Amino acid sequence: MLIYLIIRFFLFFFRFLPFGVLRLLSDIVYYVLFYIIRYRRKVIEDNLVSCFPNLRGIEKINIIKKTYQNISDIFIEGIKGLLLSKEEIFTRNTFINSNLVNDYLNKGQSVICVCGHYNNWEWTVLGIGYYFQNKVIGIYKKISNPYVENYIRKLRAKSSMLLLPTSETRKMIEEIPNGKLILLMADQNPSNVNDAIWVKFFNKETACLHGLEKYARAYNLPVIYMEMQRIKRSYYTLEFSMLVENPSSCSFGEITQKFMSQLEKTIIKDPSNWLWSHKRWKHSRKIH
Repeated sequence: MLIYLIIRFFLFFFRFLPFGVLRLLSDIVYYVLFYIIRYRRKVIEDNLVSCFPNLRGIEKINIIKKTYQNISDIFIEGIKGLLLSKEEIFTRNTFINSNLVNDYLNKGQSVICVCGHYNNWEWTVLGIGYYFQNKVIGIYKKISNPYVENYIRKLRAKSSMLLLPTSETRKMIEEIPNGKLILLMADQNPSNVNDAIWVKFFNKETACLHGLEKYARAYNLPVIYMEMQRIKRSYYTLEFSMLVENPSSCSFGEITQKFMSQLEKTIIKDPSNWLWSHKRWKHSRKIH
């Protein structure tokens, strides 16, 4: 309960802060993370050098610094985003090629929209929920504290998105015939590596979640890729493009590989905007 009350107070405080002050707070968080705490510095540096072996000197340091700035912006903007109105979200998020999604939804055809933890994914959830009113389903991992879980879920769901924990995916399946956009962030490490789909990502064997592959192939749901780019601080574009039009014709693992290959291209545009602080390659593939 104490943690819940602290979060409520923290969010109440954030409600009244303008974005100019929030950017200053983000700069302070960046300074603390980079210079004082050195938050996961070795993980970030090892991941970057592993994926970009030619990265050296000043260029490497600049990307690492920008990575910390991205983390700080996401943290501060993520909190503020829970309190933003629909109009404010639309002011700060520009949707590109959204007709690709609407063409399916208007015909009652469900689709999967897949993206990675690139730029401000928290605003992705809110923006898509508001933009495709009452048409979006989001799958998420529950917060262990029940008070915090209920409160944060209520704030996220205000955008009209149906939020389902991973334990309730059956409800998602029941909604597929009704023409829904199923939002998946599919670049995380799987908790159970035995269910992982292995693909090449930055030329490394990489374990991936199996949900994208499972649902797209089983229900022949077109897969649309969503790329988020930062125009300037606290302003983004969200662009949709076709990834797989007919999943049932794909071989096992092909859809996941297409997604991770496309995400890799997005990351190469600006490496600092991906979440390099997680141990993405901690699993090794066992060859039997």
